[in-house]
Amino acid sequence: MKFSEFQKKISSDGTDAPLAGYENAGHNLDLILDIVKSINKSLILDDVLSLVLKNAVNITRSDRGYIVLQNNDGKLEYKLGLDHDGRQLPESSFQVSTSVVADVFIAGKSKFIESALNDRTEDTSQSIIKLELQTILCSPLITGDKKIGVIYVDSKSLRKIKVKEITETFEILAGQAAIAIKNAQLYNNQIKAYRALQNANEQLRKAKEEAEKSNRLKTEFLAQMSHEIRTPINIIFGFTSLLKEEFDLEQLHRHKETFDSIHNAGKRIMNTVDTILEMSQIQTGNIDIVPVLLDLQNDIITEIIKEYKPFADEKGLDLYYINEAPGCIIHADRYMIKQLFNKLIDNAIKYTHKGHVSVKIFSEKGKVCVEIQDTGVGISQEYMAMLYTPFSQEEMGYTRKFEGNGLGLAIAKKYIELNNARIQVKSEKKKGTKFSIFFDKTEL
Repeated sequence: MKFSEFQKKISSDGTDAPLAGYENAGHNLDLILDIVKSINKSLILDDVLSLVLKNAVNITRSDRGYIVLQNNDGKLEYKLGLDHDGRQLPESSFQVSTSVVADVFIAGKSKFIESALNDRTEDTSQSIIKLELQTILCSPLITGDKKIGVIYVDSKSLRKIKVKEITETFEILAGQAAIAIKNAQLYNNQIKAYRALQNANEQLRKAKEEAEKSNRLKTEFLAQMSHEIRTPINIIFGFTSLLKEEFDLEQLHRHKETFDSIHNAGKRIMNTVDTILEMSQIQTGNIDIVPVLLDLQNDIITEIIKEYKPFADEKGLDLYYINEAPGCIIHADRYMIKQLFNKLIDNAIKYTHKGHVSVKIFSEKGKVCVEIQDTGVGISQEYMAMLYTPFSQEEMGYTRKFEGNGLGLAIAKKYIELNNARIQVKSEKKKGTKFSIFFDKTEL
């Protein structure tokens, strides 16, 4: 029975005479209101269960009572047992008629039994006989249309319980208890979720600290290794320079190839160290972006073309430069933009044996585009997905034809992303490659 229905029944119908069977209805209403207030004072599930069960045992004058709730698997699970003095009963004492509890939960309807030992209309279970139970009251705990459990009380004493003031009061208590228990469960779940979130945040914080520590150690290690490598290389360069001063022109000419090999090998080591440090700074976020207004031709490309022209000539390659958008300005980091074009043009010359390398600037749909095209070895379609992967090269191992550490394009791609630009590549094996980089045009 619902609380609202109970209130309506005991309301005056225009006379002062109480309804038949409800002589103590006013008292029961006050009792229920007091119980509802008490069980709604707390959102701690254990407290709510204890208050509900104590009141259920008291108002029915039972020997003991139990509450079972539905768990996450949909099965009924023992939660609490109390005797008439409020002492907690162990789970092992939960020897009640499981058929009664199960029937009440499945049907969603209360069951009240008087003279349980003698009433052969009921399915007298072994637990009822063994415990010599006489009086049983059992009601489902329902919120809305969802069943969440069962409240059960019993007694060895034989009492007249099939009167409305007892059964309806018990059902109303069950209804109000279900709401309080559900609210406590929701609160309990919120607390668990909050604690889980706090724990996850703490784990993330620790993981972040470990990652930052690892990054610091990595950066410090690489910086130390850079120092350890640069120092002996600089000494080699220094003594090589001293040796050259001791030689006359004929000796210098005779040993030119040796000195060039020493210089190129040392420079290669330096470049490798610099590139690894550069990639490390990008990956750990230890890099500052300082955007400025740049004229691509005057501030970047012209200087790089002059720097790489001798290398192209040495390989017998033509290095073309075409500017179809003079005066185009972009807003980007000078160092990063210079580095990315250094790496792209260096790669174009390195991977081209004959033909040409061209650099072209043009304007298109509000964008400034720089195209770097070569007639080199090209890139296979299978390798395209790995093109910007650090330390990756199409030809790997000691038998590869080209030197390098596979970081140039990875770094270039990162610098492009950090400056809100876009890169596009088209390539065909043995025919060449074209990289196109698109920047937002800035109007002065």
